[in-house]
Amino acid sequence: MVTEVAERVAAARRDGVAAITLDRGLAAAGIDALPWLLAGAKTLSYAVNMAALRHAATQGAGDVIFVSSDGYILEGPRSTVVIATAVDGRTALLTPPPWYPILRGTTQQALFEVARDKGYDCDYRALTPADLVAAQGVWLVSSMTLAARVHTLDGRPLPSAPMAAEFAGLVDAAIASDR
Repeated sequence: MVTEVAERVAAARRDGVAAITLDRGLAAAGIDALPWLLAGAKTLSYAVNMAALRHAATQGAGDVIFVSSDGYILEGPRSTVVIATAVDGRTALLTPPPWYPILRGTTQQALFEVARDKGYDCDYRALTPADLVAAQGVWLVSSMTLAARVHTLDGRPLPSAPMAAEFAGLVDAAIASDR
């Protein structure tokens, strides 16, 4: 059964989102020594994710970007973080490494396949909150929302994303090619 896209999702796609960073309470490295924490299983540990989103709403934000206890970007409660930035004079799309305590995003993986075919450099990198502020665009990507541009982070407006329209097109192409 196909249902209408929820207004929250439509608004995030259209207008972008304000997000806050929250400490996830886990280090970026070494979590494999603690398998009982189920760090990469959003379906099993969803209570923390939903509580984080409720907390974000009380702060006037619509979404969350989790940060590791050692200061690295992890993921959103229901999304993968992707940034656009310049690397050696070329636009690159970057996302946190899959060996962090995160769930690999299928939308992000499909996006990288399409973006590479279009000539973009795509890579996994350790990112910090400062990297998000300095980026040429920050998006939360997922199979439901597709791409929500982060326009405000921790109450501070981010610069406009020069490739916002192209990024949305890349995500649309990724979704179409992944069927």
